[in-house]
Parts: sequence; C-alpha cells; structure tokens
Amino acid sequence: MKFHKFVMGAGLALSLSVSGSVALADPDRPWMDWDLKGELINIGYGGSFSAAEFEFCWDPFSELTGVEIKEIPWTGDIYEQVRTQVEMGRVEIDQYSVFASNYETYAACCLEEIDYSIIPQETLDGMLPEHKLKYAIAYAEVPMVLAYSLDAFPNGGPQPKNWVDFWDVETFPGGRAMVGWTAMENMEAALLADGVSREDMYPIDFERGFKKLAEIKPHIVNWWNSGTESQRLLTSGEATMVLMSNSRIENLLDEGFNVAYTMQDALTHTDYLAVPKGAPNRDASMASIAYRFEPEVGAGIGEAWRQPIPSLAVFEAADPEKAKVWSTSRINVPERGGVPNDIVFRYDIYFWYQPSPDDPDRTIHDVINDRFQEFIAQ
Repeated sequence: MKFHKFVMGAGLALSLSVSGSVALADPDRPWMDWDLKGELINIGYGGSFSAAEFEFCWDPFSELTGVEIKEIPWTGDIYEQVRTQVEMGRVEIDQYSVFASNYETYAACCLEEIDYSIIPQETLDGMLPEHKLKYAIAYAEVPMVLAYSLDAFPNGGPQPKNWVDFWDVETFPGGRAMVGWTAMENMEAALLADGVSREDMYPIDFERGFKKLAEIKPHIVNWWNSGTESQRLLTSGEATMVLMSNSRIENLLDEGFNVAYTMQDALTHTDYLAVPKGAPNRDASMASIAYRFEPEVGAGIGEAWRQPIPSLAVFEAADPEKAKVWSTSRINVPERGGVPNDIVFRYDIYFWYQPSPDDPDRTIHDVINDRFQEFIAQ
C-alpha cells in the first residue's frame, strides 16, 4: 500500500483549487491556509529511517507546501546544542526527537508547545495520554530485539527464543553482539537472562547485571555503535545473535538475508517529536507534524520502518500483514493483530535518568555508563 501517493494527490488537487480566484480551506488540513515557506531543518537518524520519512512524509509535504526539507544527522549532544541555541536566542533547528527520559529536562526551557488543534483528531483519539505531552508527541515505538542467523540456527532445529538463549552458547554457539554506546538494554537483557522478572527489574541490581554481562563478554565479537554496524555483524556471520533494532532486522529481511528474530522480551521504549523554542520555521514544523500524524501518512512510515506512531488510527490504516510486527504495545487489541502486550518488555527509561544516589549531580545512566564503558574496554 502506498498511501502517500493518495495523500499527495489530494494535496495537489487542493493546491490547484486554491490557485484560482476562490480559495477553499481544507478543514482536514487547516495548516494549508498558513503562509508556509522557506526551509525546515530536521535532526534525522539517517539510513532507512530517513528514507522512509522522505518518501512518506517530507517529500509529499514539501510538494504540498513548497517548504524545503533539510536534514542534519543526529548526535548525542543535540539536546545541549538546542539548549544553548535557545538561551542565546539563535535557534537553528526546527524539529528533532526527544526521549521520554529527558523530556522533563528540556520541556519548559527549550520546547514549543505542540499545536494539537491541527493534528487529526482520529489519530489523537487512538493514543494514550502519556503519548500526548504538552511539549512533545510520541511518534515511534522502538523495540530492541534478539536477532539471529538462520544459517547458524536453521528452521527445524533449535532456535533462540529469549535472552536466556542469547546467553546459552552451548546450545547456540557463535559470536554475540550488543549495544556499545549505552548500558541500557544490555543490562535489562542480562538480568532477564539471569531470571529476574519484569516486575522485579527496578531498581536494577547493577552488581548482578555486570556479573551476568561478564559471562557473555568472552563471546561478544563487537559492541556496536550504529544500526548499520549491527546489521553487518549479523549478515557477515561474525555474530550469530545480535541485540538490535527491529527495524534494522526487518530491513535485512526485506533485502532477502537469511535472518530472523524474536519479539519475546523485546526491550521497547517510545520516542517523541519536539519543536525547539524559537524555531526559525515553527509553523512549517508544526504543520509537518500534523501531516505526519494523518493516519495514512503515519502508516506509510510505520510500514517501511516498523516503528509506528502509537495510535490505533495509524494501526488501522496500515497493511495488516506489515502491521502485525509492530510493537504497538498497550494500545493494540488481538483482533487488530500486532505484537501482544505481554510479549514486549517496556523497560523503565525514566529509572535510568533519575539522579544517581552516588552522584546526585549526574544521572544513574551517566554514572553506570561510565562503568559500562570501562567494562567493555577491559
């Protein structure tokens, strides 16, 4: 299904209709009456995700409005960059992604209020309250999964089904790969493998977690730092199992690679879209968010990237065959397909970004991550 083509066609018809002497407003797109122009600077993740964004959102939005979209690669220091730009009154960015964990830090000081009046009501009605924040709106459910090679573990034989199997190098021999830039997700996977229940995960027993990570460390061939690297490790055979994004493994399946994955205990969190306070093209940024949240547009991105807007309206607009792998946990119901709520594990990202008991001026994540970086470097 290529919904974006239909949406573009509707938009182009509107543009033609308003080019005559009588301009008719589109009640479904009030932002089309705005004086949109110039360029919109977006912080993007690159690769397949940006390709999906441009195909289903940015390119048709640009054709509708004449706004030129420019993408700058995401970097870990983007949040402090934005804060500095806001404080200096020299904001250069129009839109970027924030985590639920750092939302409170940057919301009031650095972000514009989301204009919910222009976002399709059917999409908003299908979202949970915590996905519709004052200064940010949820746009992606992100699962990190156990991916594996079918060359190493072919159909008909034993195949890994959970994080216990990831640690079982006797039954499932071969190299492993995990995330290198953060202790998050690695730590939860280790404790799940060690028998800790989801209910007892937090507060995390870091000593137990590091002990379990030490067991698998001799088998780690790479602590990866980019999605592309995680894909290469699996397809090259260097690793037979990789903790990686579901979208990255789905991309490999699309390309015909002999790989598979399980969603059991997929470590899942939600990402949010935000507009920096004083963004140079605020109106275009808000309008683009409204366009992205049209169910058919959101479905197109979700079908391509497999990390959907968490809304039932988007789910229902999507191809059921593609939407069945979405982790729209907590909102999907069995008759609509999707991954059941009790399969994925929505880990507590807020826990990680609390002040550390050992160093209240720093977060738990920053303190533990320093230790984690020393651990993987040894």
